[in-house]
Amino acid sequence: MPLSPESGSVSRPLEVGRNRRIVVAMAKATDKDEGLKRLGGGRWQTRDERFTIEPQSGTWVVVDAEQTDDLGLALVRGPFGSLGAAKAAIATAREAEPVASPLATRLAELRDRPAAAPGGKGDRSGKASKAGKGAKAVSEAAAKPAAPAQPEPPAEARWIRALEPAERRRAKRLIDRLTESGASDPEGIVRRDIVGAVPTVAALAVARAVTALGKDASPADVARLLAGGRDEDLGVRWRLVDGDDRPITLDFDALERG
Repeated sequence: MPLSPESGSVSRPLEVGRNRRIVVAMAKATDKDEGLKRLGGGRWQTRDERFTIEPQSGTWVVVDAEQTDDLGLALVRGPFGSLGAAKAAIATAREAEPVASPLATRLAELRDRPAAAPGGKGDRSGKASKAGKGAKAVSEAAAKPAAPAQPEPPAEARWIRALEPAERRRAKRLIDRLTESGASDPEGIVRRDIVGAVPTVAALAVARAVTALGKDASPADVARLLAGGRDEDLGVRWRLVDGDDRPITLDFDALERG
């Protein structure tokens, strides 16, 4: 079978008709062809594992594991319109000189920078000392960790979650109002009132009302207050009863005369 003198490829004559002949060239593999292994998912990798061809939105990119970009990440070449173009880019990258990363160059400059001379007499030494302190401050600021994220609000107390929806809303409302009024242990007061069935919120309301009367309040004023009242802000009311829960009616006129 004859060889084509120009391409070095194997040719095969085909007879067409009586006096015409077509020569079909069969390309031979060259040493520059990249041997690729399939990784799955449309990805290919060279035998030395330096280059990886990955699909990307209908195109192909080449990831170079030995070179980095400006951010210090593996260098990505492309995109390329076909797998063949990506393979050709690998061959070109092997022949080209390695591309120096700007980040690596900057790090090398910082590493090779001479240390500042210790401070001494003279204006030059003072300037060097100030420059060293400034560089140290910048370095410490860069190394300082970022401010922690704001903590999430605390989880709702278990006893509140166990309440019925209406009682849960009431408990939250009372806790908020007692907190705004500056009461001590708002959650404990509300818990004893709702869960323990102890009228702690009403007792607090009565104490606040008595305090509001002032030191000059008469006994009749105090008795009238204790006989019955209401705190609109806390949403509670009270009344004076006997041991059998019967209302006690006071004669305020007699109290005022006495």
